[in-house]
Amino acid sequence: MSLLSNVPPEVLEDDDPERRIAPRIKTLKRAKVYFNNMNSTFDCIVRNISSTGALLTLDESAHLPREFGVRIGETKELRPARLVYRRGMLAGIHFLDSAEHEEAPSPYVHDEPKPLPSHAEPRSEDILRIVPRALPLALIRNVRWF
Repeated sequence: MSLLSNVPPEVLEDDDPERRIAPRIKTLKRAKVYFNNMNSTFDCIVRNISSTGALLTLDESAHLPREFGVRIGETKELRPARLVYRRGMLAGIHFLDSAEHEEAPSPYVHDEPKPLPSHAEPRSEDILRIVPRALPLALIRNVRWF
């Protein structure tokens, strides 16, 4: 008897959450990330790849900039890429030279913080000012200051 025999069929159906433009192919290739005008590099592993992007495994302490170049395997081709997301050792990237590349900004990487709405800014009369005053004599007598 199968363990899945009591599971409703709608749960077993493949509701593929894959929403990528191009299908990814599993791979294990060495790669090198280049940034800072080609002056900074570090090694990584490509876990899966497609014509539009890839999944990289890299050291958690390695800083991955928003845009960089990546050279995969033994090829001489340096592909420009943009960071889509970063979760621990995994980084999803989008190739900027792909045919499906669009100029829409990534929802996961922001250039600068959004400005606060006008109703969130405090009015000048709502700001409390600290005004120095003399300490009460009872406090001065009972607390050792030296």
